[in-house]
Amino acid sequence: MKTEELRQLQLLKLKVLLRHAYENVPYYHESFKKNGFRPDDLNRLEDIHRVPVLKRSELRLKSTELLARNAKKADLVPCETSGTTVTSVKFYQDKTEATWDMAAELRGFGWAGYKTGAKLAFVRRIRPGDVLASAKFKLECLVNRWKLLNAYYLSERSMASFSSKMHKFKPEYVLGATAPINIFAVFLLGNSQYKIRPKAVFTYAETLLPHYRRTIEEAFKCKVHDVYGSSEMFHVAAQCGWHEGHHITEENVLVETEKDGETAVPGEEGKVLLTNLNGFAMPFIRYDIGDRGKMFADECSCGRGLPLFRPIGRTNEYFVHSDGTFSLFHDLKTVFENLPIEDYQIVQPSYDEIIIRVVKRAGYTQAHTDFILRNIGKRIADIAKVKVELVDSLPMTGFGKIPHFVSKIPTRYT
Repeated sequence: MKTEELRQLQLLKLKVLLRHAYENVPYYHESFKKNGFRPDDLNRLEDIHRVPVLKRSELRLKSTELLARNAKKADLVPCETSGTTVTSVKFYQDKTEATWDMAAELRGFGWAGYKTGAKLAFVRRIRPGDVLASAKFKLECLVNRWKLLNAYYLSERSMASFSSKMHKFKPEYVLGATAPINIFAVFLLGNSQYKIRPKAVFTYAETLLPHYRRTIEEAFKCKVHDVYGSSEMFHVAAQCGWHEGHHITEENVLVETEKDGETAVPGEEGKVLLTNLNGFAMPFIRYDIGDRGKMFADECSCGRGLPLFRPIGRTNEYFVHSDGTFSLFHDLKTVFENLPIEDYQIVQPSYDEIIIRVVKRAGYTQAHTDFILRNIGKRIADIAKVKVELVDSLPMTGFGKIPHFVSKIPTRYT
């Protein structure tokens, strides 16, 4: 499908989605009215700027109002956000949306040669009670020839166990979040007795930094194909074999990058807003996922025609234990989203201490400090003492950004 045909398809699907949201979703009906927007106001894709942005905090506070009144319960697929330090937010897909997502994922994996039934090692952080720990998912892994490896806690011992299992399993492909895959790759480089040689490695969840890519490719002796998505939006974009950017799944999702309230020009970094064009059970329209990225004007050399995108700045937080093990946590920022603060930074200066520095705004009280201690402390209480410091400002990096997590403990895995 040509570029212009894809844009016309997006416009048609967007019009249908907006009309549905206005007529059947309480949150959007009120939001559109409040902002003076009606679905008939949209005549071209550029008019989407008139639609109000959906923030993550609104998803948490108004999730019940985002569920369509005409959604059929029998078609709903329960899901939840990936936040691990506070209670995850439950939301729903319908079966049609889930099918579109699966098709996009298989197409993206197929660019690296993957076909259904190929042996896959799936490296994933699995919490107690996670759906990935269920008997149903374990059966699905067996049927699909997937080997599931839990990376919730990483140590030399657990990685040696992983390596032994993967050495025997001989996966054709490896799939996993970037941070644990990188740590695992460093381990493999220091333990050459384990020969794991897949055709490709798929990374997701955190930014694939250049040195991560080099380390992973050296350890597994194959190319890395990065995938961009989220729990809320699933498969958004993926790299092909040319690695010139991430191809956006335009049939499923509309991706915007915004700077200072206006569309960022190609090559310019901006806030990422996502619209799921197939999400009718619980629409995500102009969803501010909290990521940053940039669009490219050039087409990929592969000739597929899908626009190119580069996600920027999503990083992993992990704490280092005194015994050399790691606890990897994702999305710690969800704790701070609804608090009256300007910014925050989590610092691990030693094995037994965590300092949370907060720049407060008007309305901040001791109750907010207690909330932070309760929600962060319960996740890392077995690692270190946690304390909150109120400060006037936070130091920036040379790029003008404030890192939200800083570990001062040297490790060969970073």
